[in-house]
Amino acid sequence: MGEGGQGRGHHSRVMIYKPCKPLLAAALAVSTSTSAGAADTPNFPLKPVRWIVPYPPGGSIDVVGRVIAARLSPSWGQQVIVDNRLGAGGRVGVQAVIAAPPDGYTQLLTLNTNYTIDRSLFKNIGYDPEKALLPITIVASTAQLLISNVSFPVKNAQELVALAKARPNEINYGSSGAGGSLHLAIELFKSMTGIQMTHIPYKGGVPAATDLIAGQIQVMFINAPAGAPYIKSGKVRALGISSARRSPQLPDVPTLAEAGVAGFNIDVWYGLSVPAGTAQAIVSKTHQDITQVLALSEVRKQLVDIGADPVNFTPEETAKRIRTETATWAKVISGSSIRFE
Repeated sequence: MGEGGQGRGHHSRVMIYKPCKPLLAAALAVSTSTSAGAADTPNFPLKPVRWIVPYPPGGSIDVVGRVIAARLSPSWGQQVIVDNRLGAGGRVGVQAVIAAPPDGYTQLLTLNTNYTIDRSLFKNIGYDPEKALLPITIVASTAQLLISNVSFPVKNAQELVALAKARPNEINYGSSGAGGSLHLAIELFKSMTGIQMTHIPYKGGVPAATDLIAGQIQVMFINAPAGAPYIKSGKVRALGISSARRSPQLPDVPTLAEAGVAGFNIDVWYGLSVPAGTAQAIVSKTHQDITQVLALSEVRKQLVDIGADPVNFTPEETAKRIRTETATWAKVISGSSIRFE
């Protein structure tokens, strides 16, 4: 900084006594660019910001996104529009964000699977999440719930395993889409228990839960924020939770480790990102403003009440977690038969 300051002072004296047009033009260009960047960043956003959530309304990530967006909108003085773009286990929404102008006005709020797993799970998804997206933050994480239709003749995970072993492939399980977090959770459950069931993929967890309640499928994993209301209302039966500890919101639901699946411990997290090429100043300001929203006690309470644990990763921490989990899941998937076209 000291050398830069001395240099600027020296050139100022030269320009006063012996103007040099090329240097003057370059200095003015830098000055104009710096002033414009400094002016633009504090004013972002100047129009509504679209958060593309690639899953249906009412799902866990949709609920979490709307809680945060509701408080971020007045902070920004611009509406944060939650735009549900469904299809292909979230990949339709991801591609929509990647294709958007890198100006900060189209952002992606999606599950960890779209950042860390898809590249290994599918032979060709057409993009590399680490290269096509810039991470901003992880806003929350949650456990998953293993649930069943209330008429299905099992009351816990052990009974499900016993029935599935007695009737291989006769039990139908649903998911939010092939390769999504809900699908991978039950694939992991199957591999750890040695059972076989039949997969019925849906375009989101909510449609799958609707069919589970109606008896079209028998079991599924569902993210805790979306599943807790179904359990509390008696519409579904909870067989276990994926986390290492029981949920304060559902203290009677045992962990799957407690239910006999030793070592079962996974979570889901919700990450916000923008297209590659977006100005770092916009990334930093968005993270800074979301940090303030997540610090609000009422926002934290809302998230905890729906079963989400509020967190706040920096862009650098988020990028590191994406890299680490991508490598971990690549090894898991390469050693399994779970792979899709």
